[in-house]
Amino acid sequence: MQFKQGQGWKACYDEERDTYTAETSWRGAYHLYEINKEIYDELGDEVQNPHKVIGQGRCLFESDDDYYTMPYCIAHDNDYAAIAPWADAKRRADAMEEYYRKKNEEEQARKAKDDKLVQMASLYKAVLDADRAPIVICNWGHEIVYMNPAACERYAKRGGAALIGKSLLDCHNAESRKKISDVLDWFMLSHDNNIVYTFRNDKENKDVYMVALRNDEGALIGYYEKHEYRDRETMKLYDLE
Repeated sequence: MQFKQGQGWKACYDEERDTYTAETSWRGAYHLYEINKEIYDELGDEVQNPHKVIGQGRCLFESDDDYYTMPYCIAHDNDYAAIAPWADAKRRADAMEEYYRKKNEEEQARKAKDDKLVQMASLYKAVLDADRAPIVICNWGHEIVYMNPAACERYAKRGGAALIGKSLLDCHNAESRKKISDVLDWFMLSHDNNIVYTFRNDKENKDVYMVALRNDEGALIGYYEKHEYRDRETMKLYDLE
């Protein structure tokens, strides 16, 4: 095989096959062409635009893997690798295939994880819904995003479920709003700051806490008020009747 090459291009004359081929590459864009003898002979250091000259040939294969477009490759002739076995096209095609194979695997894994999270979310909500203590969950902007049935019943006079989507701060006086904001600021100081004892209700024999909610990375995503009753349980053990 005989070769000519310059910046961003390479051409080949295959004596055994009596074929002329050339490839061009520039900023991620790659093209492989079947050219003729006239184009091959024209190529050299004196040619001002070798890419344009080579582009007169028949495009066998093209690909692009720059940072501005989705990576792709197109085989205009499925025999491109046999026609130009010396070229970089086959490696690029294999690399592109591997890229999309891994991307597909990642997408499938992400979808499976998302599906599992949806299933788990239903279970988590069922746990909260079944809790006999009131549970009010807020995002870090103090917006009420969830109230379990016990909370809706307890705060029925204030609006019950209609409070969802509203600010928790609107339900408190200035002093309480400051305390809530101070606790939230404390939560943000450290991943280890996650629970604060906020109130003792002797009448109901319960303690109340403000608890931080964090994502898998430890970032604060919200908080909720936790009620812990200290009364002895009055139900019979394993009463299934």
